[in-house]
Amino acid sequence: MDSFPKSTVSDTSVHTTLTHIEQKFWAQLASAPGEKENGFQTLTLVTQSDDGPPDARMVVLRQVDAERRVLWFHTDRRAGKVAQLRVHPVATLLFWDRTTQVQLRCRVKAQLHTDDAPADAQWAATWEGSRKMYLSEQEPGSPQPEPYPGFPRELGERLPTRDESEAGRANFAAVACTVLSIDYLNLGRAGQTRARFSYDGDPEAIWLAP
Repeated sequence: MDSFPKSTVSDTSVHTTLTHIEQKFWAQLASAPGEKENGFQTLTLVTQSDDGPPDARMVVLRQVDAERRVLWFHTDRRAGKVAQLRVHPVATLLFWDRTTQVQLRCRVKAQLHTDDAPADAQWAATWEGSRKMYLSEQEPGSPQPEPYPGFPRELGERLPTRDESEAGRANFAAVACTVLSIDYLNLGRAGQTRARFSYDGDPEAIWLAP
């Protein structure tokens, strides 16, 4: 992880530095995929739609490469977000941790992986409960005459076997998001703290007014 200038400011009554803040939120991001109670495990993905207005939805953080600053999530390759990211790969990932009162607005460049080695590796690490949703016969967002569970009805509450779940591979996409910048905001009662960390080019960090 690159070092930043050690400027100091009072943050919730504790002196901190830009470097300390950066190391702390990257550590939380890195541990989030395996921690259900981690506030950064789920996030909002904001993409640019073709008709103008931004489009937002929740996704799950699946893997983090802190050294390369890459965040991964998974999706159905038939979903509208995939088409949007193909045309407009620069997107925003919005994280919020209610416990620590920390918000991260990450500007990212997304790379779609469907029929390649990275997608194969992500799929291999996906358990049957998640794979079940990729068995859907219906395209996400398509009109239905009645409520549809998102997977073949005959499965009901049971999980597919590993072999059964392999049929979902054809609908699976892994998305690698390279972080271009992060806007950090801590809503501490003793005083709010905001900073921007830029990674597009030479790393740079500055304090911002909240």
